[in-house]
Amino acid sequence: MSKVIVVDDIKSYCEAVCERLRGMGIGAVGCYNVKKAKWLIEHASRNDVMLVDLVLKDESGWSGTDILRWMRRQGYHQMFFLMTGFGTMENSIETLELGAKSYIPKDQMDGKFYARIKDIMDEQNRIEMKENRAVFRRQSKAFQTVYKDIKDYAATGIRLVITGESGTGRQHLAEELMAMSGVEGNRYAHVDCTALSRMEHVEEYFFGHQKGAFASAVSPSDGVLEKADEGFLFLENVDRMPKDIQGMLIDVLENRRYRKIGSSRERFIRFSVVSTSCVSPDEAVASGIMLREFRDCICEGEVAVPPLRETKDDILPLANFFVEQFDPKKRKLSKEARKELESYHWPDNVRELMTAIKTAVARCHDDEIGIGHLNISKSDTTGFSIAEAEKHSIIAALKRNGNNKTRAAAELGMSRKTIYNKISKYDIRLEDN
Repeated sequence: MSKVIVVDDIKSYCEAVCERLRGMGIGAVGCYNVKKAKWLIEHASRNDVMLVDLVLKDESGWSGTDILRWMRRQGYHQMFFLMTGFGTMENSIETLELGAKSYIPKDQMDGKFYARIKDIMDEQNRIEMKENRAVFRRQSKAFQTVYKDIKDYAATGIRLVITGESGTGRQHLAEELMAMSGVEGNRYAHVDCTALSRMEHVEEYFFGHQKGAFASAVSPSDGVLEKADEGFLFLENVDRMPKDIQGMLIDVLENRRYRKIGSSRERFIRFSVVSTSCVSPDEAVASGIMLREFRDCICEGEVAVPPLRETKDDILPLANFFVEQFDPKKRKLSKEARKELESYHWPDNVRELMTAIKTAVARCHDDEIGIGHLNISKSDTTGFSIAEAEKHSIIAALKRNGNNKTRAAAELGMSRKTIYNKISKYDIRLEDN
């Protein structure tokens, strides 16, 4: 998802802004000097948003305006807000002429300003969803089965949990499902459940408040639930949602009703729910991290996304896609580089592959991208040797196919004879699956 990059040389202020943004469910990263800021910009998504202080006491001598000027010269066109406690009309005019979205005095960065940033980030995420959708039109048989399931579930509107390892593309599949559902305007509210444990005003975040509900409530505010009405509630990393918040949401999810803080009027809402998780909801309940009633509210269907090491046919098409995306020169991967990519077991899945290609493109000054430009390690950093990764892949495929060896072999692109040989070689006991 898109994020806000906050640049301010006063560390405490920078972190306070980041924490407020994170408390609203917005991804935020802070830095305190120009060197780090330039690095973050060079590695940023084009849908990220910059929030930069004008006056930076930095050894480079640069100001926030200098960062904006450098960005435009380098071809970086992320949305840019300049904030300052020392504003002048001259600064303001120059900043806007360079293409900044707005010039914000720090004493005006109130609730209304942060609500505006929230609306902007929701729109940036919708844009990013559309741009990234093509990444996961993958070609392996296993993934095509996943994609068919997503398409079928999109037509029914049932509440779905998409499970899989980090980096496999769960979020993009959730976004694909929402886009295919035909909801007008792709209306949805995104909740990053990993941020909820750090959030101070969780009830207000979900339910919103009426004017006068508390001292600082000078105007009414819509919560996440109202923004999801007639669309989707997207719970990312739902296995990381604290159990007290799960309990708070059960009545809403069961009966589709809630009250704003400070209001006695019940509001009725209609939305579909799609969630992502590293573990299946049943495993989450069994391990004690999810309430059984909450699981029943969010999970009417489940789709398991296989890791990249189990869908080898996807590696080169994805690698070529990323080269197209990140390399203005549209260079090709050498034969040796392709072989290296196919032989690696990708413990961090598609995200790691994307990073490897992005880095290779940056390091390559030749006519083609070679093995020397790839920065991947064959060391057993995650406890998987290549043989162990293959064994893990076979066990997972057998489990998904009810121990049917013919279907598992077809999914993995093996012959029936090959899978029998490997089951024997790795001493895989079917009764353990």
